Amino acid sequence: MISEHFDTRTRINMKLALDRVCRNRAVGEDHGFRRSVAENIIRCALTGRTGLGQLVDAGERATITTRAAREPG
Repeated sequence: MISEHFDTRTRINMKLALDRVCRNRAVGEDHGFRRSVAENIIRCALTGRTGLGQLVDAGERATITTRAAREPG
């Protein structure tokens, strides 16, 4: 799916963004966490925002949302 929508540079930036957001986090290897971050990165790229910084920002925003959803209210 991803290779159909994005060029090589964008796919590389997306992978780098995912790795940067997830590294050094206690839940960084958790599948659900990574999936949430990746989905936000993909949504960002689909809007045409494909720079590494933009994608990392999108991934970071997902960590805030994911954290809020995991914490008891």
